[in-house]
Amino acid sequence: MEFSLPLNSHLVSEPAGTVHQAPLPPNCHGNPVTFTNRFKTISNWNVFAGKWANSLADGVNEAGVSVSILWFKGYEEYLDPTDITGAACDSAIPHTKIGAYILAKYENVEQVKEDLESGKFPAIWGGTDLNMVPPIHFNIIDKTGAGLVLEHTKGEGVKWYDNTVGVLTNSPPYPWHMTNLRSYPHFQRNDKGREGFQYSSLGDTYTLSQQWTGSGLLGLPGDYTSPSRFIKAATLLSLAPKPATTDEAIVQVFHHMNAADIPYGIVETGPENRVSLTSWILVKDLGRGCVYYRAYTDLSVKRLCLHNLPDVRSAVRIEGNFDGGFRDTSGELQEIDNILLDKHTEL
Repeated sequence: MEFSLPLNSHLVSEPAGTVHQAPLPPNCHGNPVTFTNRFKTISNWNVFAGKWANSLADGVNEAGVSVSILWFKGYEEYLDPTDITGAACDSAIPHTKIGAYILAKYENVEQVKEDLESGKFPAIWGGTDLNMVPPIHFNIIDKTGAGLVLEHTKGEGVKWYDNTVGVLTNSPPYPWHMTNLRSYPHFQRNDKGREGFQYSSLGDTYTLSQQWTGSGLLGLPGDYTSPSRFIKAATLLSLAPKPATTDEAIVQVFHHMNAADIPYGIVETGPENRVSLTSWILVKDLGRGCVYYRAYTDLSVKRLCLHNLPDVRSAVRIEGNFDGGFRDTSGELQEIDNILLDKHTEL
């Protein structure tokens, strides 16, 4: 999660049966729209100025559905809340409730697509959070690996796309990212076929052999813009070997996420030069229903699982203390002659 405001972030657990209430648009009267969790959920919510935000930023449900919310500045367009009237008032919700709605209602990506295609998905109007209408789009993944990107785009309305590449970053829209990906077809794991720089002079041929490993990824974008992060994320995912176990997959994804980690003070945004940084990283195991996470100061990896949640809505703060982020191993030191070395180990 990258943001330019201080985040007091929590993981919030909700039991099945939790009721969510959407605010009423200004021209609607009567009872507000409510929806109820069919499943247990774990989601990320932030506290600003002593109040919970109106929208979650990330989450999973026990059916194996994940939803992530990412910045979509410059391309977003939602229905004006004043345009919601009459019968539309009975089902319309603000875009700030989409994440919670998806986790509450759906078992898989296909069900989300069916409701979008049939018109059963709620009408979406622009809600407020952080004293603004936040520009966001949505990445929805289920435990089968199916993915869907949901966007509300200027001049185009509601759009959704199969997320076949498996990654998403901030704006531009998903089709733009996929077109941009066509410009990077050459990356590969190894250096095979790269003979170095060859040239001729006065009838003789010369070869300057490559001196470094990793030339198969030469030219991979390394900056922090969302188009570059999309290219890097898609490349790492496509080239990474398939993990043998779920545990190996979790470790691999943490390393992939580290490749986009923004340290404090490197990036400033907006006219106020606010510092943007990676406040936390979540890795979701949709098969076993667990969320693994680490924060900025507390670098230790922690876990919260759906099968071990209380029966009431509860929360745990994501960030911890520096001292909680490491383990002192001085008490584990042994005389080196007492350590059984593998025969291949060299000192």
